[in-house]
Amino acid sequence: MNAWTTDTARTVTAPEEVHVAVRRADGTLRRPRIIWIVRDGDRVFVRSTNGRGADWFRSATASGAGQIIARETAYDVLFTEVHEESDLAAADVGYRTKYGHYASIVDHLEEDGPRAATLEVHPA
Repeated sequence: MNAWTTDTARTVTAPEEVHVAVRRADGTLRRPRIIWIVRDGDRVFVRSTNGRGADWFRSATASGAGQIIARETAYDVLFTEVHEESDLAAADVGYRTKYGHYASIVDHLEEDGPRAATLEVHPA
């Protein structure tokens, strides 16, 4: 799996919101969804606020590929599910650090449902 450079990870995660567009089986992109994105060093994470049942999340885990659009720049990406507690904790810290001023939303993102819907985003 390819890795982000620290500078690119910083650039991709700098906006408060990005768009995620997941690839269909035929390679076309689904409609982009607005999502929050965080990093831990050169690692990038996204999390579904609606848990594993969200359409975009189910599609991301099925296809494993898509795009992140940050500040009008599209990055082809691959998605892998996050299961390790240390990785989930790193994503938690990222959300708390970046979005802590939205405390109630971040509290929700740290609940079991959204936390179980954490993906690491890799450059394709």
